[in-house]
Amino acid sequence: MPISTNTGTKDIPLKFAKQLSDVVNTEWKNGTFIQKVTPVTQDLLRYWFNDVFCDTRKINFHVGQKQAILNCIYCHEILKTKSVLSMYQQISDNLLTPEFFNYVSDDKYNNPKYCVKMATGTGKTFVLNALLIWQYLNAKFKEVESEVKFTKNFLLVAPGLLVYERLLNAFLGKEQEDGTRER
Repeated sequence: MPISTNTGTKDIPLKFAKQLSDVVNTEWKNGTFIQKVTPVTQDLLRYWFNDVFCDTRKINFHVGQKQAILNCIYCHEILKTKSVLSMYQQISDNLLTPEFFNYVSDDKYNNPKYCVKMATGTGKTFVLNALLIWQYLNAKFKEVESEVKFTKNFLLVAPGLLVYERLLNAFLGKEQEDGTRER
């Protein structure tokens, strides 16, 4: 008999992602999003997504990458989530069936966890880079003590050599045939 790996979440995380994106997009469009984040985050968001800067660059984040970045920043800085349960309570309380409530109330979900679901080749590494820069710069240039925590320390785990090589290329520059890295 096959063992079911369904954790009981069914399509709830996808519904949560849609509701979160709807809230984030509304606040982004009406300007309240950028007012609620740190000055460092404001500068990064303007640089990454403002037309004045985007028009001068050849390569910019595409819509899916932008959404992933905004959603993560929103959950961390604006919602100030402390757990997976708190994210659902603030965004999608209607999705918390008794079974799912018990599931996300488990100790292993007592820390904020952000998941970015993007297809192969859609630029997850660039999203990762942006989120690392956001965390690092906020930690380095923290102006006042707040309940929002940022970090300068990261651990990246690559699930295979291909992903490892892509991460190296992203952080050190693309490796050339002679073994040097393009800067």
